[in-house]
Order: sequence, then C-alpha cells, then structure tokens
Amino acid sequence: MTDITVSSIKEVSLRRATVDDAEAIAAVRVESWQATYRGMIPDSYLDEMRVEDSMLKWRQILQAMSQAQDRICVYVAESEGHIIGFASGMMLPEPKLGMQAELTAVYLRPAWQRSGIGRRMVQKVARTLQAQGAESLLVWAISGNSIARNFYEELGGVLLIEQAFSWDGMDLMEVSYGWRDLSVLMASVNAMRTPLSLH
Repeated sequence: MTDITVSSIKEVSLRRATVDDAEAIAAVRVESWQATYRGMIPDSYLDEMRVEDSMLKWRQILQAMSQAQDRICVYVAESEGHIIGFASGMMLPEPKLGMQAELTAVYLRPAWQRSGIGRRMVQKVARTLQAQGAESLLVWAISGNSIARNFYEELGGVLLIEQAFSWDGMDLMEVSYGWRDLSVLMASVNAMRTPLSLH
C-alpha cells in the first residue's frame, strides 16, 4: 500500500462501510492499537495482534449491519482509495449509565490523527443513532489513554465512571464519557475548524 499522509492529501470522504472493507478496517484497528497502547497494554499482546483475526470479527459486524437497520452503523474515512480511519456505534438494547447509544469505536491511522477526521466520524455516527431515536451517547476508553480522553472532553463529553475491567485476561482500568444531549456533541464538532476537505 502506498503511504499517504495528511500533508500530501487534503481531501477525505466519509462513507458507510461495506463487508469488503473488513480487512482495511482491521488493519487500521491493529495499527492504531500498536501505536496508541504502548505502555498501557503489554507489548507482547500488541505485537501478537493480527489483522486476520480482527478482520473476521469486522466481517461479522458488517454482515450483521444489513439486518440492523441503522441500529448498528460503521463509517470509514477514505482518501485516494485508502481507508485511513473508521468509527462505529450502536443503539443499546437497554440504557447503560443512563445513555441510550454507544460509540463503540473510533480509530485513525496515526499519521492522520489530530486532523479533524475523527470528530467528523463521531458526528456521523451520532447523527445516525440520533435518527434512530437516541438522545444520549456513551463511549469507553482505557484510563491511561490521555489522547482519547482529551478528544472526548474537547467534544463536550462528561466523565461518567472509572472502573476495573478484564480484557483477554488482562486487568485494566477504563473510563466512560457521555453526552446526555447529542446536540452538545454536534455543536462541539461544528465549532472546531477542520483543516481537510471532508465530504
């Protein structure tokens, strides 16, 4: 794959993900984890992550979307035919921490972070869930992930809870942020300047 960077490309499009995007989404997820979670998750775990394993999971999610009728949504950010990020969300079967929907993932290749794309992807997911009746949204992050925490706080997210959790046999700490009114999230995104052309 040709390596493209923010400095060389100024146009990015956001679109709904399809099953054919599963491998690219998995690659973004693995690259993001390996770059972001050093020092928070053991190197051995990160080094053993494989795109093939993540791809199977994402293929199942993307196949299930056609029956979910927007109660599950996944969007990808694409530039020159390359997927550089993705975001996903879902309506919750029952409210959790008082929230009706969840932002389940938002990842960008490291070179594209802090470019405004993540904010627009979150907004796209939130709008889709809002159309399904959601008025509120929550998201989870590893406690030590200050980049993610700052990102959610900049978007008006309020800290809901910090707690221990187990992931693949690892004992970690997680935090949840929430927006009780999705219009606050929308307004926060719209108030920020995005240096790239997004469509």
